[in-house]
Amino acid sequence: MTSLFSQTLSFSSNISSYRNIGLFIGLILLGLQENTLAVNIDEEVFISADYMSFNIESGNSVYTGNVKITQGELLLTGDKITVKQENNVLKRVTIIGKPARYNDITEDGEPVSAQSEQMDYIASQNKLILTINAVLEQPDHRVSSQTIIYDTEKRIIIAGDQNKPEGLNANTDNNKQRVNITLTPAKKSPAKE
Repeated sequence: MTSLFSQTLSFSSNISSYRNIGLFIGLILLGLQENTLAVNIDEEVFISADYMSFNIESGNSVYTGNVKITQGELLLTGDKITVKQENNVLKRVTIIGKPARYNDITEDGEPVSAQSEQMDYIASQNKLILTINAVLEQPDHRVSSQTIIYDTEKRIIIAGDQNKPEGLNANTDNNKQRVNITLTPAKKSPAKE
């Protein structure tokens, strides 16, 4: 694994700044995992990117170029990850990629994966919004749409565009707006003899 600051840093080599950034990224990842995923906040956060810019005053940061953020089982990847905060409070994390990816393990030990061209985590709403070729997968189902909203606190998935005009022909380009769901039946235990 790569060290938290293996990339070239665009600010002075102040040890307290490094600690603040590590704490800040840890809080970001904790916010993404709140109430739904197994998390150990004592685990180290590893970030690897071709470039990083961190504004110490605002707390906002941008990571670009094959970005990879890990903490325990959590893995975020994308071409660009932007973190915004106000008054030391996380507001939004945006992940852009072809595709951007999110992978983790639930408290029940089941994998959760998501991918889309853009992901936005809005901290105040506990929502992960996947847009453009979005897919959310768990062992028992797969949802794909142009937009998927995942409420990480209530564990609710909303997909599609409720404002789409009715009566559109399924063979048009608007078919991309449709929601596609695959449900996987539970596997039966082998019969005992």
